Amino acid sequence: MNVPVLIQADSGSGKSSAARTLPADKTVIVNVEAKPLPFREFSKFKNVNIRKHRDYMQLIQELKDAGDKYDFVVIDSLTALLEMAHKYCSTVYNGYNIYSEFNDLIYNILQDIKDLPQQVFITCIPDYIETAPGELKAVPKVKGKEWANGAIAKEFAIVLSGHLVDDEEGNIIRYEFDTRPSKYTCAKSADGMFEERYIPNDMKYIADKINEYYN
Repeated sequence: MNVPVLIQADSGSGKSSAARTLPADKTVIVNVEAKPLPFREFSKFKNVNIRKHRDYMQLIQELKDAGDKYDFVVIDSLTALLEMAHKYCSTVYNGYNIYSEFNDLIYNILQDIKDLPQQVFITCIPDYIETAPGELKAVPKVKGKEWANGAIAKEFAIVLSGHLVDDEEGNIIRYEFDTRPSKYTCAKSADGMFEERYIPNDMKYIADKINEYYN
């Protein structure tokens, strides 16, 4: 059962490296940012660099047709994918139609992700919006208004937010994901899926929890 997981975290906060625990022979990396993921075994994964929107759409169809050849798909990142989609719309359309078509394209991209037979993980960079004086909330970053301010998060049952653990000297000692909502993040997960609020940045662990919960 594909329950797409959106993982939002700042650059260098452990979201891409979370793919390191997935089985390389059963995982496809949809590499929209066209750069190696930050873990040693990356070269063993099926890595597909995406340069244009039509290349992405072709790959999505191939993944739909692949059946059980692959179990996992990692899209790195939604931020870059939507920037690519916006560039496509800016090239093809003019004026108001750019954002009208862009908004429709975002919807179609999200629906295609939900229709994939594989378990999908999507990374993204957060934007920080002021919800109260002096209070900032992390939400998925996207151009325009319709899908901004966290609206895109409602399309996902599971949204995880990066959380860094450091020592007394400020050195990062552990990367984690927040599983619960707060005034600072739009993180969320199914009730009782995760016993702890903060979980390891480990996609295989997350996939196992999803499988246990729904199957």
